[in-house]
Amino acid sequence: MSQTTAARPSADPRASHASWRPDIQGLRALAVVLVVLSHVHLPGLEGGFVGVDVFFVISGFLITQLLLREVERTGTVSIAEFYVRRARRILPAATVVTVVVLVYAAIALPVARVDDTAVDAAWTSVFLANWHFAASGADYFSVTDPSLFQHYWSLAVEEQFYLVWPVLVLLFVPRLGARAFTGIATFVLAASFAYALWVTATSPEPAYFNTAARAYELAAGALLACLGSAPLRSRWRHGAAWAGVLLLAVATATFSEQTPFPGWHAAVPVAGTALLLAAGPDTWPGRVLSARPVRYVGDISFSLYLWHWPVALAFAAALPHDAPLLVSAALTIAVSFGLASASYHLVETPFQKKRVPVFSRDRRTLWLWPISVVVVLACVAGSAAYGSARQAAQQADAEAYFDEHGYQEIQGEDVDEVQDSLDEAVEVAESGAPIPPDIDADALQDAKWTDLVDGDCYASEGERDADVCAYGNTQSDTTIAVIGDSHAAMWIPALDMIGKDHDFRVMLFAKMACGAYPVVQDADGHVQPDCDAFRDFTRDEVADLAPDAAILSARGQLNMTDQPDASIDEQWATAVTEAVTGYQESAGRVIVLGDVPARDESEPKDCVDAPGADQETCVVSGQSQEAHSNAITEERATAANAIYVDTEPLVCSEAGCPLFAGDVPIYEDNSHLNRLWVEHIAPALGRELEDALP
Repeated sequence: MSQTTAARPSADPRASHASWRPDIQGLRALAVVLVVLSHVHLPGLEGGFVGVDVFFVISGFLITQLLLREVERTGTVSIAEFYVRRARRILPAATVVTVVVLVYAAIALPVARVDDTAVDAAWTSVFLANWHFAASGADYFSVTDPSLFQHYWSLAVEEQFYLVWPVLVLLFVPRLGARAFTGIATFVLAASFAYALWVTATSPEPAYFNTAARAYELAAGALLACLGSAPLRSRWRHGAAWAGVLLLAVATATFSEQTPFPGWHAAVPVAGTALLLAAGPDTWPGRVLSARPVRYVGDISFSLYLWHWPVALAFAAALPHDAPLLVSAALTIAVSFGLASASYHLVETPFQKKRVPVFSRDRRTLWLWPISVVVVLACVAGSAAYGSARQAAQQADAEAYFDEHGYQEIQGEDVDEVQDSLDEAVEVAESGAPIPPDIDADALQDAKWTDLVDGDCYASEGERDADVCAYGNTQSDTTIAVIGDSHAAMWIPALDMIGKDHDFRVMLFAKMACGAYPVVQDADGHVQPDCDAFRDFTRDEVADLAPDAAILSARGQLNMTDQPDASIDEQWATAVTEAVTGYQESAGRVIVLGDVPARDESEPKDCVDAPGADQETCVVSGQSQEAHSNAITEERATAANAIYVDTEPLVCSEAGCPLFAGDVPIYEDNSHLNRLWVEHIAPALGRELEDALP
């Protein structure tokens, strides 16, 4: 993310294009502002992540200019001096932010997140964060537990590029000249661009972090530097400037998390940046970028980039779930600017201007590289140790509490008993009960529906069919088909027990994130044709099976968006009717299970591991998109003569939705029920289904 520039002259910097250009400082400001506004989720600016691509082009341009001038002046390139400049520019601020974030994580984050953050920090310290995130399957656009150091990927890409680039300049420019090096830059640009097209199409998520796929962006700036260091002087400079602005505006306004990236799409901001660099400061956009306030944002852009992401995540965790977007955005921007300004003046500038005595000499400055790694790794170890000690103390307190008070006895023979147990669970939580000992993020997922259902028995991402597996009394002549997504499949442990007690077999037809109702579910990048194909497969199989009953279920309105001709609610209503009437042709009767509310206000794994967590903080209201969809599902299902079974009373009471009843977790994640609870309430669910089942 950072860029090295030549030292500013003592005279007016605008007097020499060869030393410093105010418009480039303003272009840095534009780049970082785009990134920040994108990351605070302001509507219409989703594509602001292209600010990183702007930085890459600027960096390639300036670094190559600097290296070519060094060869012109001295006849060679000093690799040591190059890394001295990089060390002064990069390491002080990056190390300070890393240490502060590790301290924040140790104090404020759940223990599991502390460990993950520590691992991420270790990779950032050796500038391999991008490959670490790619290997771990991280999605840059995911809003689920993003790393506090995820934005360091771009810094790693630059430093990896600059392991090679100065060496290429040293090998070729003194022998062949600067003009000949244009061919090298062109080759790197073309090869990297071709690779970016291929890897974005074949491995889109890791491609985002791929150095080889990003190299063409830095090479584009380098090629521009090879072609000429001075801006355009002809009348074409004005057209180039406005074309550059237009390309960046189009990318910002039209790109989103759905845009394959980098691929050819990244060429749009790359070309826009190159045009603005070529146009120079003597244009209207160039003069705006050269304004003093804009240049100051450019001055602090590196620190602002480093600070804004962890600040945004910290506010997202601290503010109420329903906090207005503009409030969280304003707080993030204000605090990020304050921290960036402080670290620029107190950390960056003293090192840049050689005011730190120990590192005022160039050779000593090189020691910043190993020192930075040692400091970060020490803090990594310290934060992990502190998190473990904090968890141990929390466990000890919980054991003492339950040794004294014991656990609530829970009942589950019918819905009334379940409701009484849930009411009592909320009372226990409000009395100050801690999280049961030995329960952490991992323990919550020790009991899942997939413990009973083999992976071949449901379709995952990219799959269009699955084995049809039997549960309950597999020898029975009475057959129940269960159709839907993971919210249907999670009831299999209970239906397996009910089937054995009531003498019927259960046949499962489930695909992850693909509900029983024929709606479009592609808002989160899911492949809709795969879902449609699985629904066709299910209809054909159920028609051949001719079950005595079909149970339909789905996570309410998952991954749906408004369509030009129908809102989400309208699409959902139509699809429920279509599914019910369709399966009535092949099944004796159709039963529709309502969905359980997602715990949008409190992610269970974060809640149980949070510092000072207790059961009361893990009680949520039950208001969610899933609960909203249930009213539509019930109305349309009953209108189509299906039997609707409400499942909300099995997890929530009027007092709230607790995470625990006794020592049994109710949820395993924010929307799926823990298998132990599903098995506990199986008798109650069986009673609700008695009149509906054959």
